[in-house]
Amino acid sequence: MPRKQVSFIIIPPTDGQVIEFKAARGLLWALCFAGFGLMVALIYFGIGHITHTDQYSLVRQLQDENRDLQRGLELAQQHLGGLEETMDQLAANDDRLRAFHEMEPLTFEERIGGIGGSEELPQEYTALPAQKRALLDELRERIFRLKQETKIQAISFQDIERRYLEREGDLRHLPTISPVSRDKTWISSPFGYRSDPFTGNRSFHTGIDFAGRVGTPVYATADGVVAYAYRDLRLGNVIVIEHDIQERDEKGQVYTRQGLYRTEYGHLDRMLVSAGDRVERGQTIGKLGNTGRSTGPHLHYGVRYQDRRRGQHRGYVDPRSFILDEVPRGSRVASWVPAEE
Repeated sequence: MPRKQVSFIIIPPTDGQVIEFKAARGLLWALCFAGFGLMVALIYFGIGHITHTDQYSLVRQLQDENRDLQRGLELAQQHLGGLEETMDQLAANDDRLRAFHEMEPLTFEERIGGIGGSEELPQEYTALPAQKRALLDELRERIFRLKQETKIQAISFQDIERRYLEREGDLRHLPTISPVSRDKTWISSPFGYRSDPFTGNRSFHTGIDFAGRVGTPVYATADGVVAYAYRDLRLGNVIVIEHDIQERDEKGQVYTRQGLYRTEYGHLDRMLVSAGDRVERGQTIGKLGNTGRSTGPHLHYGVRYQDRRRGQHRGYVDPRSFILDEVPRGSRVASWVPAEE
């Protein structure tokens, strides 16, 4: 039986020759299927190309967002570091204030609150890479610790405020300002062990030396009573102030309560107060000089417990621990915050 064929006749619009093509039906169907397959393939790959382009743009967008988030996390770490430094400074000030008011310092365990760990990261963060999850864990822990320390610090400051209100009069009897104007003097020798300027041997210096010009005013660093004003072979002209507190009893009678500290001012050129005089913080008590065992004009300033059994070095303590920002109104005394070690 002859194979079935399909004829195609092409009749030109002019009087040209008529052309006839013949093709087997199978071949025609094969061409139709091939054309259809090609069309499907073109559509498929076209859609794939468009989808790939969209995915590539999305990936680029996600990469940009990831970089922005990374920079944001790094910036948050920097800010958090600044907050931690501020909190450390607040804790240091808290320790100093507690010492001034005879309060026990907070321990490390008390400062962190002694409460359990912070909450876990939300479930959606579990799919993050290990490095980013570790970074978020670190930030979460640091933020939680700061929140705890902030709460404890606020409570501590409230306790100090209550103590201050209870003993408001005592504050003026704490040696908390510089004994000389700092723009006219400089520290020539700190508190502690040093090489003796005369013998060269290692010795303990019980105060701070402020070098300056002869005649520079010397101020009482707290309210008190002049216990001694005398001449010493080693310290020259010396003034010793005991920072006792005057109070009134229920009947209105004035009485004196022993304070914690006494201050010493040595090598004075002139003494402007005498034993028994009551002085106020910021009052000029003498002039800086070069008397006694001295290598040049300076003030020897010492702070000592009245009860010499307290502290170390026969009751002497570092005066830098006592000098705060508080300056009496109307005085020209320069305040001094101790420099970082």
